Amino acid sequence: MAWLRKVLLGGELDPSMVASAERSGFVTIDEPLRQYSSFFLRLVIATVIATAGIAADSATTIIGAMLVAPLMSPMLGTALAAAIGRPRRTIATFGLTLVGMAVVFVVSIGVTAIIPVDVDLSTNSQVLARTSPRLVDLIIALAAGFMAALASLRRDIPDAVPGIAISASIVPPLCVVGAAFYEGVPGSALGALLLFITNYVAIQIAGAAVFLLAGLGTREFSVMEGKARETWYLAVALASVVVVLLLGASSMGVIHRNDQLRRVQDTVAAWVDGSNYRVSRLEFENDALRIEIAGSGRVPSAALLDDDLADAGVELDELSLAVVEEHRILHG
Repeated sequence: MAWLRKVLLGGELDPSMVASAERSGFVTIDEPLRQYSSFFLRLVIATVIATAGIAADSATTIIGAMLVAPLMSPMLGTALAAAIGRPRRTIATFGLTLVGMAVVFVVSIGVTAIIPVDVDLSTNSQVLARTSPRLVDLIIALAAGFMAALASLRRDIPDAVPGIAISASIVPPLCVVGAAFYEGVPGSALGALLLFITNYVAIQIAGAAVFLLAGLGTREFSVMEGKARETWYLAVALASVVVVLLLGASSMGVIHRNDQLRRVQDTVAAWVDGSNYRVSRLEFENDALRIEIAGSGRVPSAALLDDDLADAGVELDELSLAVVEEHRILHG
């Protein structure tokens, strides 16, 4: 395994980089005021930026928040502390992550409450992107977590850090949790929370892989330290199984919804074909279909559309049809 360690690290392990990783991950606390004040100030500002970006449906604003947010640091610190057999610091960094989560949740609720525009969770693309996590999100988080852990041990890849921060979305899902909680949409809040938990578990798995392959877990442990590390890794393994099952179910749900939407779109297009009407708006959500058609002449039969949808395998609880009559006026 020595050759793999050298390839991973680009040479021998640099003790100064390990010390730096321990400090940045809050495993080592030598300047508590400086370290904790920097962490919480950045976290609050990142939360304000991310929540405002979500309200504005602005991806670029949210990317800016990702670059500021420091919440990945204690997550990596937990993986590092577990690998080197420091159970108290494992618990402490995990606790700091929980406190950080609470701060993001509370601040995002406050920002959502005072922001001058309503956040429409049903149409906001930044919300929708974070409330239906899939297995692919786990793969992304694993890769980002692996690179983040590796970057903490190598001096020659600092340019990867911004990309890691963007790909491993940590704070924005928690902001969606707070915004959805305030708006009274528990389904969206739970979906975004699942995405955050997915990212956390993936970072623990990837971080453990990097730190152990780098040789950080080779020293002799006491019985308590060894048992504590085994317990933590067992908890991460169990959590990963639960996450995979939930993401699998969510992925199947997304596939089913996309298939149903495709059938609806094809059926509606065939329904208006041959008439003087066109589909100006189509919304399909929670087995409710709302259609607006615009044109002139004889209106296509809504009952016929309902039958066509049933034949296509689309069962609806509600079908709403709005008709906009258009008239052409010629001048001259």
